[in-house]
Amino acid sequence: MLLACPFEVLPDYDLEAKPDPRKIPGMVKALEMMGYDAGALTPDEAAFLKKSGAPLPAAFNVLTTEPRTKLVTLGGDTIGIVFFPPSPDPKKPAPAALGDAVAQAAKALRGKARLVIGLSGLGMGDEKAFLEAHPGTLDILLGSGPNAGNAGQPSADGKTLWARTYIKGKTINRLDLFTLPGGPDFAWKPGQTYKTSVISLDERYPADPAVEKLFQ
Repeated sequence: MLLACPFEVLPDYDLEAKPDPRKIPGMVKALEMMGYDAGALTPDEAAFLKKSGAPLPAAFNVLTTEPRTKLVTLGGDTIGIVFFPPSPDPKKPAPAALGDAVAQAAKALRGKARLVIGLSGLGMGDEKAFLEAHPGTLDILLGSGPNAGNAGQPSADGKTLWARTYIKGKTINRLDLFTLPGGPDFAWKPGQTYKTSVISLDERYPADPAVEKLFQ
């Protein structure tokens, strides 16, 4: 399963330069060639795509002020995805009501989905606060936005596996799940129920000629 958090199109820091608008249509085609199952775009990213004359990538959702959800069938199992709304003021902690709404949306997916995954662009601080306020609501939380990335670690109660993207799009987080959550005693345990790795997109991965052609 291939998922994308916010900030695939624009950087999450205001001081970083925006990409060349002329390259955006090619970038969208490259994202579609990768075959994402789901992805998230901030409203600013969606507006930038429109201004650049590029469509929304297939399977990507534009974030709104309310959580959005999606069901994806994979290998006979149904996976539920919750898209976190963007913070109304990124310079301040996200309001508790935002996390409450996400938790309610996630709970509504229980019974429909074998696994419930959250996609967030709130940043490390707000994601940690969500996990503390709503333990066990999500099986997996994939985060992005301000602060450090991590390969993947269980929450304090062991119920949620939390991984955060690293900046500048030069790595891919990979989570290998050996079993899916089930029962009240389940907990994520490294090496037993899951394995994490971070793939650095360095010289070991030569450029794809078909993708390079999109940017010429």
